[in-house]
Amino acid sequence: MRNSLGPIDKINEIRLLFDHPLYTDKVIFLVEGGSDLRLLRDIYPEDKVKISDVNGKKTLLPVMETLFAEFPEKILGICDADNEHLMETAAPKRDFGVFMTDYHDSEIMIINSPALNSFISEYSNENILTTLRENLLNTALESAYVIGLLRWANIELNLNINFKKLSLQPFTTVDQTHITVELDKLFDTLIQRSDTLNSDVNSEYLRQIVTEYGDRGACRLQVCCGHDVTNIISLIYRQSQVSLDTNMSNQKVESSLRLAYQDHYFRETELYSSILEHMEGLNILPIAD
Repeated sequence: MRNSLGPIDKINEIRLLFDHPLYTDKVIFLVEGGSDLRLLRDIYPEDKVKISDVNGKKTLLPVMETLFAEFPEKILGICDADNEHLMETAAPKRDFGVFMTDYHDSEIMIINSPALNSFISEYSNENILTTLRENLLNTALESAYVIGLLRWANIELNLNINFKKLSLQPFTTVDQTHITVELDKLFDTLIQRSDTLNSDVNSEYLRQIVTEYGDRGACRLQVCCGHDVTNIISLIYRQSQVSLDTNMSNQKVESSLRLAYQDHYFRETELYSSILEHMEGLNILPIAD
């Protein structure tokens, strides 16, 4: 469960912490939610770093804009890039101490690591194991790409499409490792669930958007939303021909991947290197391997 405090309450909470003697020599890392906290807490020494989660990126950014101006050597923020690398809005946020994931989000960072092979080894039937090791990542990314293109356009064009808790089942067909995303059903699903959708948005318009944004040739790891990818993986692993555990949800996929994600995988990311450079300037080193 995410921290429910809004930006002003969180700002005041952290100001109070910095007034406490226990935080004299401590730096606070702000992250979006509890899963991010669990991912990072074994990387940095707890006597030097306090990792605190907030109510998502929309809370984290204004909190950091305020507090980094007051405590530039005491606080930094870590959050999902979402589409910000694509829109070239990620780098300027370093000016107020915000560091973003290398790719779309932390889930994509984990999926694009050896943790995925550990998941495959744990949950796959033997007769399809090799196929999954060779194809699962590409299959899941390819299937999620069109949804990611629409998410990207939704932000860039302010279309007001509601993607919150989007279920992929109404428009996705799965046959072992073969995935079909039916575009007409996807468009209908998004239109029907979006109460404040811009009036000019219809199926034909969304099809044009997919073509236009697809022609940009953007990296799949930047475009695809990790939750869409884990949803696709969960659909694949609900099949008895594929999975040793057909009671598979996207939450279970994500939890299993986090458990398989080892510290040294994170140490190979650009995000880690950027934070390390910042922390070395404060004479704070991560926990040794």
